[in-house]
Amino acid sequence: MLPPPALAGFLVLLVVLMAASYAVGRAAGPVAPGIHRSVPQDEGGGGMGTHGMGPLGHRAWAGVR
Repeated sequence: MLPPPALAGFLVLLVVLMAASYAVGRAAGPVAPGIHRSVPQDEGGGGMGTHGMGPLGHRAWAGVR
């Protein structure tokens, strides 16, 4: 029992497009080389993408000084 030809063709096309996308991504390399976490993050504080802001943390986002 074979799947309908249209479904088989769609699946083959999907696999080919995914493989091509992967190959282009591998050839292009990383989007931003050298961007990685260099300082371990603390467990508390932070939030809303405020990591790396130093001692200000949440106060800078809230406008509190």
